[in-house]
Amino acid sequence: MERSIINIYSDESNHINNGSTFMLLGAIWCSPEAAKTLSGKIKLAKLNNGISIHREIKWTKVSQAKIEYYKNLIDIFTEDDSLKYRAVIVDKTTLDHELFNQTEDDFYYKMQYYLVRNIAEKRFGPFKIYIDYKDAWSNKRCLELSRVLGNKTAFINKTFDAQPVASHQVSALQLADLITGAVMYANKPAEENQSLAKKELVNYIEKRIGQKLTIETPPALEKFNLFFWEPRGNR
Repeated sequence: MERSIINIYSDESNHINNGSTFMLLGAIWCSPEAAKTLSGKIKLAKLNNGISIHREIKWTKVSQAKIEYYKNLIDIFTEDDSLKYRAVIVDKTTLDHELFNQTEDDFYYKMQYYLVRNIAEKRFGPFKIYIDYKDAWSNKRCLELSRVLGNKTAFINKTFDAQPVASHQVSALQLADLITGAVMYANKPAEENQSLAKKELVNYIEKRIGQKLTIETPPALEKFNLFFWEPRGNR
């Protein structure tokens, strides 16, 4: 097992009860050195495509006019073996928080555990988890996440430090947003997928990684790992 620091840049999509069918937690994970290199590569990709270096990468901004730029970003990820991605996909129609005596936030921490578990089981860490700052409650959520992960028996002698960050300042978190958005889009009902540019980018990602974004991957696969969570008893 490796003992070096692991940075986990975690992005969430549709965690709250907003009518969406799916909830996703996705993360780019790598060493601090790889994250710094990634930032430089993304800055160069922006310059080469006539994009302001201050423009934030977001799935919601994907358009046909800049499709080659977004493909360049996917190339940066796929061509660097030190960059890895993992996502937990949840069909929210299967959830019954009342049955399991849990809140939406309890469930969020549970899914963060499943997100991190596959990474932490193979490495000693320490692990630094960076989560997009959303509101004043973000600090409390990160403190609780650090505590929850640190108390898991599966992670004995491993340390976790979760902290909120401004996504516009962290390239790896922005790239996680882009890829997580693509995974979410691929798993939506077909009638909700009306953007040709986003469809094209989803297809490009699938071609580059050699796998569908709608199919669970083996747990041992690290480069691009997808875990479709199901309620207890469904598996």
